[in-house]
Amino acid sequence: MKFSEFCDMTENTEQEQPFLQFVRETHKDVIDAMEEENAAAAIKRVPFVGKWCAAVAALSNAESLAEFRQSEHYPFVMDWDVTFDPDTNKFSLSGVSAEQRKKAAMVFGIVVAVIAALLIFCKIRRRKKAA
Repeated sequence: MKFSEFCDMTENTEQEQPFLQFVRETHKDVIDAMEEENAAAAIKRVPFVGKWCAAVAALSNAESLAEFRQSEHYPFVMDWDVTFDPDTNKFSLSGVSAEQRKKAAMVFGIVVAVIAALLIFCKIRRRKKAA
């Protein structure tokens, strides 16, 4: 299920606070690193990981899921696939959903097409110079 659906189901229920407490306990190293100014600045510069770390830190600092949904970090993780089992305390957040995989494949296809076109153009240009 998507993280946004998970928030809809969990918000204002008895599972909300155990989930937030679980995130605080299991991602304590990420939270500690994001609290240090120098480390946070360095981590935020890393393209994908920086946003993920900032989102986890914001989620752990939030008092409720409603507060986290109002933060600037929520749009980054709202489409991620998530599973959380409060009985066994297992939380899985897979970064790419099917929609994001399609977008990534489309971008990759465009990049490959542009590179192929440039290679063909260079080859044609070399033949014209040689002739």
